[in-house]
Amino acid sequence: MAKRYTLAQDPIFYVTVFLFAVLTTALPALIGQPTFLLVAQTLALFTFMIIPLHQRLLRQTILVLGLWLVTQFIVFLAATVLAEQRTQLAIPHGFAYGMAYIEWFYQIAGAIRPDSFAAQPVARLVELIAITFGSLASVGLIGIWFLVRALNQAAFNMGVLLVVSDTPFAILEAIPFWSLLRISGYAGLVLLLAEPLLTSNWNPFYYLRERRRLLVISILLTLVGLLLEVILPDFWRTLFR
Repeated sequence: MAKRYTLAQDPIFYVTVFLFAVLTTALPALIGQPTFLLVAQTLALFTFMIIPLHQRLLRQTILVLGLWLVTQFIVFLAATVLAEQRTQLAIPHGFAYGMAYIEWFYQIAGAIRPDSFAAQPVARLVELIAITFGSLASVGLIGIWFLVRALNQAAFNMGVLLVVSDTPFAILEAIPFWSLLRISGYAGLVLLLAEPLLTSNWNPFYYLRERRRLLVISILLTLVGLLLEVILPDFWRTLFR
């Protein structure tokens, strides 16, 4: 008997995911369109994610998310390094935000990190609510919006430091480990919380049995990322400065 064809198992599907991640990130970033950037990224990733998720193909869904997010981060980082003035327009208040991030890193005038919980407590709480309850109520659509937004911000943060850094450890000192851990946890939570409404399966015992490992890893990554965000950035900055 011939094996039933499944789009999510076709290599061309993942090539398409990669190409859309590049296009929906690079084009809006380079023309400086913040709304277009988030709308294009969100709708494209949402479409690609629900294809395997609807069939409960967990491994393929994780692969889609991983491929997309890694590609998005690298492309937005490259765009920031190569065309910082354009990507500043794709981030709300990008110039002022970038300068604030640099001032924090180089300890200028007691500046605080602009993406910290202390600097944006309401925005961070909204982000957490959107990732959890928003994903559950919208098949992941709202969660994906905040997920790609957080990743663009992390790539921008790293990019602005790379532009001004002149040390041999520039990549190591600029990479926001805490943000990437938190975002990785967000990705797992979005996937898990999108599934009940998409598959009409609200049985909690099913998810505790079939998705337990992903649930535990996602929660741990989110919590560790949030914890490191409190203690690691200042230590990391001091270590290299």
